[in-house]
Amino acid sequence: MDSFKKQIEQDIKEYQLNFKFIQNIDKDEWAFNYWILDKLFYEDEELIEEKIIEYNDLGIDAFEIYEDTKDIYLIQNKYYSDNTKISSAYVKNDFLLRAIHALENGTYTKSEELQNAFTKMKNEPDFTVHLQLFVSNNLHNQEADNYVKEFNLRNAKYIAQIYYLDDIKNRYYNEVEQNKRNITVKVESINKSTILNINTESYKLENVLDARYVLTPVVSIYRLYRESIEKSYPIFDKNIREYLGNTGINTGIYQTLHDKNDRKNFFYYNNGITIICDSMTSIKTQHSEYNMNAFFEIENPQIVNGCQTVNSIYEYLKNIPPQDLEKEFKDTFVMLKILVIDRNNDCENQLYKDIVKYNNSQNSIDEKTFVSNTSIFIRLQEEFADKGFLLLIKQSDKNIFSTKYKTLTKLKEANHNRLERFGLDDIKKVSDAFIPLEKLLQVINAFVAGGYIAYVKKSSMLKFNSDQYNVATEFIKNDTVTIDTLLDLYMLYKKAEQAKKETDDARAPIPYYLIDFFAIYECKNRDYKEITNQLSDKQKIEQIIDLYKKVSKAYSKRYNQEFDVDYNKMIKQTIKYNIVDDLRDIFL
Repeated sequence: MDSFKKQIEQDIKEYQLNFKFIQNIDKDEWAFNYWILDKLFYEDEELIEEKIIEYNDLGIDAFEIYEDTKDIYLIQNKYYSDNTKISSAYVKNDFLLRAIHALENGTYTKSEELQNAFTKMKNEPDFTVHLQLFVSNNLHNQEADNYVKEFNLRNAKYIAQIYYLDDIKNRYYNEVEQNKRNITVKVESINKSTILNINTESYKLENVLDARYVLTPVVSIYRLYRESIEKSYPIFDKNIREYLGNTGINTGIYQTLHDKNDRKNFFYYNNGITIICDSMTSIKTQHSEYNMNAFFEIENPQIVNGCQTVNSIYEYLKNIPPQDLEKEFKDTFVMLKILVIDRNNDCENQLYKDIVKYNNSQNSIDEKTFVSNTSIFIRLQEEFADKGFLLLIKQSDKNIFSTKYKTLTKLKEANHNRLERFGLDDIKKVSDAFIPLEKLLQVINAFVAGGYIAYVKKSSMLKFNSDQYNVATEFIKNDTVTIDTLLDLYMLYKKAEQAKKETDDARAPIPYYLIDFFAIYECKNRDYKEITNQLSDKQKIEQIIDLYKKVSKAYSKRYNQEFDVDYNKMIKQTIKYNIVDDLRDIFL
């Protein structure tokens, strides 16, 4: 069995152990839905149950709605054995058609929230529905894959994709398994006149790099990226791949490529792609019927700008039959800037880093954020480790830390006193010391912006320049906030989580609400300086947990009485602080 499949199984067993109160969690197929929403969509644990419709529903198993970007994800999950292949008929009829037709007709009855969101957004120009099917093995069904390609060619606003086990693994780690071997790829253009050489010899300047500007067909970019995937070559610069997260589809780019009349304007709409490589060959000619008469080769390319452009080109063009690619996209071009840099030369290597930084300062993040995001979290990771806790910046950090800390002695010595102060058990395995970055940012947002924000905006926590990301990073950089402050605040959340699991219904205290109330009352209206003092001894911490355990439970009850809304829907609503004020006074 694939080791990653074993990891999924272990995660499912952990859910079943920790969340016994969740209906259907004991069914592995249902729990796989939970795993997908938790690990791939970063949904908060408290909200996942509401996003799962039915684990045996033929139309939709789960869904995600992103109103800010006008995206809806319709998710199907197949928790199969290693020898069960996905059915072609299922993909053709149920996965691709059943749910969409019901939503289009306004007759989808399994989720009022989903139907209302679809109806509200369906006429928006940026509206996109992503149909995603996750299969827990690698038994590809070519006929089913072809159905998906045909569906994508017919529909501009609906994008379907099947993720087999290896695809799930790559998405989980946010990276393709890479090897370090060299690669040489081909770049094509209309003719020699559509390639502009810029080099030291021509310009007689010492500080000019060998470079080329190339008007290249999108087909050439598609083939370049496809070859890097096939050879497991890391074509995206690691800073872009790991920190920007720009490896998804840009629906605007995707829909332009879909439109046969508009795709000829692609060059005018797009900012282009920047590649840094080790070397380039001279330009040669070849015979082509479709605007690809000149070509040259580049060695070890790294895409440092234009990740979404490249991904969107690849995701759309992979649906086109190979024999039709050049004809279909003969008039669809993108500007490619290629720079030759010797990364073994210290000066040129620094220039490489600066090019990465400044090329991406024009994107959805600014230069300040780009610089800080590669350092602030790494600094936290190092300092957390010194105090016995392991901050997970990337999914792959789990494996790195599990290998590094096979012996727990050093971690235990560093974190024992803090865990004891918060009434938490000593760590028994390395994963007990893990702190996921997005959860840390949720806790910070709960303190600064409120428990409601922490629950409903989890997907924005790691989006650079989002309000939630900025709130968290500004908190971390505040002069009054120390590493101890951050860890104490997070341990209060962990203690609330533990207390919640110990109750009969596992509903109180509500962890992010507790952080919110602690910030308002104990920390005098969210004063950062009060955190350390209020969490300085075990007795204070126990009193805080006990108080807000009672307040949370009573709040849920009164909210239900006044608004006829149950717990699962309540935590997606703004908090009624006047009720909290009354209840806190009563229990004090």
